[in-house]
Amino acid sequence: MNWFLVKLIFSVDSEQPVLNAQFDEQLRLIKATNESDAYFKAKQLGKTLQTNFLSEKGEAIAWRFVDVNEVITLSDIKDGMEVYSSTYETSEKENFINSVLQKGIAIQSRNLVFC
Repeated sequence: MNWFLVKLIFSVDSEQPVLNAQFDEQLRLIKATNESDAYFKAKQLGKTLQTNFLSEKGEAIAWRFVDVNEVITLSDIKDGMEVYSSTYETSEKENFINSVLQKGIAIQSRNLVFC
């Protein structure tokens, strides 16, 4: 058995018309014999995660599985190894950096509470 990193894509649909479509990307670990088995196992997982719920505003939200977007073999798992990477482009460099730093501060503050 091997480990695979898979990316599941979900469409987040609300009953209210929206300006921009919303999608959720989830990275999940799958244990399977090969890439094909990992794909089908991830696809089944995605289907089981579909759901409907009410938002905080009381509107109906449908969380619909679209498909498995990527399957990456993790051959030798090591501390600190890269499992996923993406590149962002923005005209707001400082805003992006500040956003990253703020998220880091939030993570640190949550961890300090539990120590």
